[in-house]
Formats: sequence, C-alpha cells, structure tokens
Amino acid sequence: MRTVRLVVAYDGTGFHGWQTQPEMRTVQRSIEEALADVLNEPDVRLHGAGRTDSGVHARGQVASFVTEAALPARAFAPLLNRRLPGDVRVREAADAPSGFHARHSARARRYAYRLLEREDVLIERFAWACRRRFDAERLDRATRCLEGEADFSAFQSTGSSPANPRCRVHRARWSRQRGGARLDIVADHFLYHMVRNIVGTALAAAASPDPAAAMREVLVSGSRARGGVTVPAHGLCLERVYYDEQAAR
Repeated sequence: MRTVRLVVAYDGTGFHGWQTQPEMRTVQRSIEEALADVLNEPDVRLHGAGRTDSGVHARGQVASFVTEAALPARAFAPLLNRRLPGDVRVREAADAPSGFHARHSARARRYAYRLLEREDVLIERFAWACRRRFDAERLDRATRCLEGEADFSAFQSTGSSPANPRCRVHRARWSRQRGGARLDIVADHFLYHMVRNIVGTALAAAASPDPAAAMREVLVSGSRARGGVTVPAHGLCLERVYYDEQAAR
C-alpha cells in the first residue's frame, strides 16, 4: 500500500462544498469518481486538508488517498484531469510518507478573502463586492491584533461540530489589490465560518475610531453576537496547506 498526495484547485461556485453529501455535487465526490476510474478501485477514499463550504474556492487544497496501484505519481494529474469537470483540476501529485494524512498531518492553512470596492462582473465570481467604502489600512489594523494564540469563539458560527476554540493565528494581514483589498490569514486550524466572520467584523471595526481596540473587544468577549456579519462564501479561497517540512507564513 502507498499514500499519494494531490494538490487540487477548484472553482467552488458549482459545488456544495468539499465533503461528500448524498445527492449533492461535491469536490470530494468528483475526484473520487475520477480516481475509481483511473485505479479501477470503486471504494477509493479521498481525504482533504480543508472541508471548504459551498461556494468556497481553492488554489492549494491538499488531498490524500491510499492505493495498491503501481501507477507512477506523475501520471495521476494528467489522467485525473481528463476525467474531471472543468471547474476542478489536480495541480500536482506525489508519493507521500507512510502514515501521511492530508487533514491530520497538516500544521497550518492559509486562506485569502478578496473584497471589491465596486461591482466588477469579470472577477465577482471570486471576490465580494460589498457595496460600501473601506480603507485597507484600517482593515489591516483591525486584523493584525488577532495574530497569536487565543480563544476565537467570537468568530465561530453555530451549527458546526465541536472543535478546540483556541487557534494560533500566524498571520492576518490585508493588502491593497486592484479594485479592492485581500486578507491573507494563516492559522493552525480554523473554526466554522471563522474567516468570513473575521472579515465581517473587521469591516465594522474599521469604521470605529480604533479598529484594533474594537476587534480585540469582540475577541475577548467570546460572543458571536458581538461580531460582524458573516460575509459571502465566494470571496474565500484556500490558498495553501502547510506540513512539517514547511514554515507557515
């Protein structure tokens, strides 16, 4: 038996998230069906590093599976991509060490959230036009104070499975982008809707006299009710997953 690691990109618009659900089109199911065809193994099980929600995109999702097939690792990407729909692609494939698991072996993940200052029909599929003015520098002041280890319960939506609310955020920085701004956030793990709730809260905090103080007040409260709105899923993208041999940044 061998473990194979894939790096996957997808446009989440037409998917009901990553994880397989009955009668739903999901990324996991699409890749598993392609793998079953390539490997002639109907029960192959794929594990993803991030269980992205409906509408969320990925550029650097990592997935792993175990197989007895002797197919060279370099052959997986072209063979799978011939069978996959146009909105999902395998970017890389490589043999992984014994015991590797895309989700359990991950040490950190990096997400990006893209905001637009105004509507732009060409890129709105992957960024949210929030229809309000915002200042990227003030947004940055609001989120930088989240860097470090803390209880992030204030940014966790209800309806999720139990998870450790203490997260270590390595980076939470905004940068100006053409027509808007982008948040890059890296953490050891993320709570349900955590990034989308942080963005909504940052937009509210940026309008206050002291964005950092307003954000810290929400964080320390531990109350989701004190935070901002949950922004739309389509502005969020899983950019990279980090493992032991990589430094999260």
